[in-house]
Amino acid sequence: MASEITKSTGIPIAHETHRNKALFAAHITSHFLERIPNLPITADFSHWCNVSESFLEDQQGALEKAFRHTIHIHARVGHTQSAQVTDPRHPEWKTALTQHTRWWKSIVEENRKIGRTEITITPEFGPAPYMPLAPITQEPLADQWEINRWMMEYLRKELVG
Repeated sequence: MASEITKSTGIPIAHETHRNKALFAAHITSHFLERIPNLPITADFSHWCNVSESFLEDQQGALEKAFRHTIHIHARVGHTQSAQVTDPRHPEWKTALTQHTRWWKSIVEENRKIGRTEITITPEFGPAPYMPLAPITQEPLADQWEINRWMMEYLRKELVG
């Protein structure tokens, strides 16, 4: 149905890699991409890290397939136990930020190889329950707006140059 809507309107519809959706894990998404070779996706690999409790080290083939199908990126940095780090600017999240940046660069590169010169990206650090909260006060542990602004500038520097 989404493909038909895209054809009739010219508006691309991409299916998100999200924990509670059909594309909830890398190995499952890989099967869908084999059966539906023109399936466009929105890559939010933070969910895949959370589902697999890993940085997907053993799922390179599934990632490479996903890179080629990605037309939009949700630039959220996740880790092995949560779909969102507290603040990607902090040194304790350097490994997670570095890994996600590698994936995003691979997506951009794969898109260039197939002649797709434009890819859209949304910095997507969300509020609670994505954003961790302080116990008792329930205050956010970081400033969501500032993180998303920082991520926008980071992506411009790292992906656009």
